[in-house]
Amino acid sequence: MIYLILFFTVLTGGFLAFRLKDVDNQYVKMLLSFSGAYLLSIIVFHLLPDIYDELNGKTAGILIMSGIVFQLILELFSHGAEHGHKHAFDGKAPWLLWLSLAIHAFMEGLPINQGQHLHTSYFYGILIHKLPIAIVLTTVMIEAGLSKTKILGLLTGFALMSPLAAFLGNHAGFMLTYGAYINAFVVGILAHIGTTILFENEHSHRFNIRKFLLIFLAMFLAYLT
Repeated sequence: MIYLILFFTVLTGGFLAFRLKDVDNQYVKMLLSFSGAYLLSIIVFHLLPDIYDELNGKTAGILIMSGIVFQLILELFSHGAEHGHKHAFDGKAPWLLWLSLAIHAFMEGLPINQGQHLHTSYFYGILIHKLPIAIVLTTVMIEAGLSKTKILGLLTGFALMSPLAAFLGNHAGFMLTYGAYINAFVVGILAHIGTTILFENEHSHRFNIRKFLLIFLAMFLAYLT
């Protein structure tokens, strides 16, 4: 069931992109703020304590920092689509964008279901995170002039990445051995995403009460899960 939910969440984001026609829509920005705050809170409340319980401090720190650097490299090709940025591709198919987002989606899917143990709070965080990314990716493909058939094909491929990773996390033997190391690396990736979403400056440089309240709501819900 979780594989289908992950898959259809991405397809839902693609459908919304066709309906909204504007990735800068205020609702998309609010969803991004909520997802960034929720992911960061899940990391602090749930993932980090588990990682530091299983690994020594320096090993965990090196892996987390490596994940941050890895995400920075991915963003050379995605141009920050993971946290809501959208760039024109001048009519060319955004293959590097798709590939970088697909790698990101695969990596973040690995900790979801390790050893037949569903990490529920993390699963919710990834679902919330995937919706705006799918909207951004689909919007870029629409603006690049891709046909609906190509967009559906690329979106379907992207939608399969996290379910595939979650399946491997549940069944592959190497995940039982190296799961904690992989989780630390993924935490670095997501920590970069979450902090970037939260701490990027508003263009107006004004206090945004709705964003502020969404962040506190996300923190509260993450604490409860």
